[in-house]
Amino acid sequence: MKHSPIRLRVLPAALAAGLLVLGNAPALADDAAVAPLDSAGKLKIGGALRARYDYTFDNANNVSKLSFDTFRIDVNYDSPTLYGAAQYRFYGSAYPYDYTKEVGRINFPTFAWLGYKVSEDTRVVAGLNQIPFGLLPFVSSTFYQTLVNNIGLEEVYNLGIKLQHKSGAWDMQLGFYPRDGGNWAGTSKDGDRYSVNVVHADNSLSGGSNNRERNQLVGRAAYTFQHSDSARSELGVSALHSTLHNADTNEDGSRNAYALHYGGKFGAFGVMAEAGRQNMTPRNPSATGDRTVTFGAYDGSFNVAAKGNFYSAEASYVLPWSFKAVSNITPYLNYSTFTKDDAGFRNSQRVIAGASFTAGPLFIYTEMRWGKNDPYTGDYANGAAAGGDNVWKKAFYANIGYYF
Repeated sequence: MKHSPIRLRVLPAALAAGLLVLGNAPALADDAAVAPLDSAGKLKIGGALRARYDYTFDNANNVSKLSFDTFRIDVNYDSPTLYGAAQYRFYGSAYPYDYTKEVGRINFPTFAWLGYKVSEDTRVVAGLNQIPFGLLPFVSSTFYQTLVNNIGLEEVYNLGIKLQHKSGAWDMQLGFYPRDGGNWAGTSKDGDRYSVNVVHADNSLSGGSNNRERNQLVGRAAYTFQHSDSARSELGVSALHSTLHNADTNEDGSRNAYALHYGGKFGAFGVMAEAGRQNMTPRNPSATGDRTVTFGAYDGSFNVAAKGNFYSAEASYVLPWSFKAVSNITPYLNYSTFTKDDAGFRNSQRVIAGASFTAGPLFIYTEMRWGKNDPYTGDYANGAAAGGDNVWKKAFYANIGYYF
């Protein structure tokens, strides 16, 4: 059952209250941002207010809009034994959600989890937490992320439990997620969520399917190479298996994914790379077929090819200069692609050239994006499935955020 937006707007306060219960003493009135909960634990409450600028180049009436983007609430708690974090987001009433009339009409949590420090090297996390797959926490430095995100394998937060253990240079994680991130408040049938999950398709989506992902098992192992005081890199592997239950046929299919990743930081220079495969065998009705699975997020749903390989590669560099209030200038270049097994499907590609930087109290992203059969660059409904018109399209995007 879809939750009402009014009821969901109180969730950030409820999450904060839940974390407050972890401590045995009330927050101090003279330090609300960082308040001691007990002799060692601390609660921090913050958030962000962001604006966006969009410009598209390939439409008869190109979009050129400066709009409200997001209001976000963050809650973090840490103590010698317990720690946790929660984040909740509000959208609406501005491009690309200008079909809604009020800010907050679309809202959902990013994550909400609690952890226990078993020892210095072992931790257990439960709740809505990030699945341990691929490069963490992101496959790229970009704001718009990569095509790996569009196929549901980058920055995914599901409901479950995760074990993390470090042994020397090894970092090993194993997670079990009975449920996905859930459907919250908005206008989509099942796509009102932050993470890109398998969903029930909106009625307007042609060729959509109605699957639900359950009992997701994810494992990740990574090894860190310390080359010098200012240079290190990580090499790792990940694997995922889950059940896809179809609401129309009442039959179970499966989802399997594998990835090899590499991330390196050599002084100011950074490199990130990931390659893998996704293989889904849905049990859709015969009229829909088993060549695609519907995914959704951010108040919408779109189709993804059931089988294919994914790749992402990026280089970045932190410039050593600052210009008055402008500093931490980091240009980056990312390329990602999703190559599909189906001979009748067109491969998806995305290129992002951009930079992030601080300007006084603001953190800003500016990005030029090119996409071909890209669901976020002109071919939303079927770009990641059969493909669109197979031509490169482009857009400019900037995000201006005040974080507190």
